[in-house]
Amino acid sequence: MTLVRAGILAASIAMAMFLGSTFAFQVPLGWAILFALPAGALTLAVGLLSGTFDADWTAEPEPQAASVTLHATFLTERLERSAIDQYRFTSRVQPRLRRVAEAVVRGRLGSDVDVRDPRARELLGADLHRLVTASDAQLPPAKTFAALMRRLEDL
Repeated sequence: MTLVRAGILAASIAMAMFLGSTFAFQVPLGWAILFALPAGALTLAVGLLSGTFDADWTAEPEPQAASVTLHATFLTERLERSAIDQYRFTSRVQPRLRRVAEAVVRGRLGSDVDVRDPRARELLGADLHRLVTASDAQLPPAKTFAALMRRLEDL
């Protein structure tokens, strides 16, 4: 409800309260005003807040795949923590990257090829291979990491 409509409704309720208490119940003017003001204020508040409780009849948005949405939402934060904490990178991010790289290598070179194979190093490139296999590897800067992931996707 708009402010004007709520104000008109509140004024009419306050006026009805004032007139009813003055003429119907013979209440003195001071007391009639004291009865009418809170009723008008309460009506104004309810009128202004009533729009927030209206039913929303718009169509619900299409549900997104929860796993993709959640992983994409928290990926940046997790990678930032991994860039700071070496243990976090080697224990959480690197094994996952290694599994993806192994899947790509096995898809391209055969199921018997490991990611540590020299042919896998040639396929992945030296920097990507080092990122997924070296025990002292660190998360590269964001642009470099994005380029490495694009290269992995293109394979």
